[in-house]
Amino acid sequence: MARRGENIYKRKDGRYEGRYIKSYDLSGKAVYGYIYSKSYGDVKEKLLKCKTEKKEKTKDNKITLEEWIRFWQEEQKAVKISTLNIYKSHIKNHIIPSLGSISLKKIDAGIIQSFINEINLSGASARSILSTLKVILKEAEKRGLIEENWGKLKLPPKEKSLVRVLSVREQKALEKTLCEDKDIGIIICLYTGLRIGEVCALRWCDIDFESSSLCVNGTQVRTKDGLSIIPPKSNASKREIPIPEFIMEKLKKMKNNGIYILSQKEKPMDVRTYRRHFKNKIKEAKLSDIKYHSLRHTFATRALEVGMDYRTISEILGHSSVSITLDIYAHSLKEHKINEMKKIAELFTG
Repeated sequence: MARRGENIYKRKDGRYEGRYIKSYDLSGKAVYGYIYSKSYGDVKEKLLKCKTEKKEKTKDNKITLEEWIRFWQEEQKAVKISTLNIYKSHIKNHIIPSLGSISLKKIDAGIIQSFINEINLSGASARSILSTLKVILKEAEKRGLIEENWGKLKLPPKEKSLVRVLSVREQKALEKTLCEDKDIGIIICLYTGLRIGEVCALRWCDIDFESSSLCVNGTQVRTKDGLSIIPPKSNASKREIPIPEFIMEKLKKMKNNGIYILSQKEKPMDVRTYRRHFKNKIKEAKLSDIKYHSLRHTFATRALEVGMDYRTISEILGHSSVSITLDIYAHSLKEHKINEMKKIAELFTG
């Protein structure tokens, strides 16, 4: 029997056998080395020497970062499609072109810092790319291929971009153009804050006509196989939202000939197609160009203007915490606070 922690056994032929991990293959499976001697002490001494040498050298000194990434990508079966698409984009456009040929063992803080400095992207983009690289490296570390040695890195500062929203006048001008059945998606987004992928995935069975509410049960993504509907990205994103009565009346008058609200076919409306439709409506309303996602920001701003509390807004938008809502709509909150303070000032009777 081996003594605890030593991995030394006495064989039937009278010799002692010591076993140690000398390397790992790409899958992270241990490759063992063996030492034999008639003396227990001799095996113990040689085993200690091998383990010491192993710590001093890299566990794999040949594999490049690109080779490891290719293997790692094959195992990402349980990752959501939207996340995989982000990984693929970062890997193809940034990580492999810059770092792919470098030996996995040589990737350290200096190399990664130089990589971050040279990609010359915004703070948010650089952080996203670095996050992907860390996921890749941490899995290599977990499997014993490398040791964590990248330490703290200096990232570009987070940029606070001003959220573009429609003014009340612009919103009314847009709403005057929304007369077709398929315009219902734009109206829903204006009054619930749904993302475009969520509204394109919205089915008739997600509408509860009795309680005047809708359930967000999926979002649309594009894969190499075409359009796909996947579950929301988080538990908070899967939510039930009360619908204003005027929207319920519009839904009741629509033709219900398919599965999806925005499509009369068995397939959902393509996000790209619906985005183009929105752009045409913006032109028809004679408004300056604006992204579809701004409808979500417009809803949040209107909600703040009418005094909706932050937690309710956060839950309707599907944010995982109120702090996210506060961070995104800080500029709107400032205006809201000014208006609220004016109400306090009106109490002054001096």
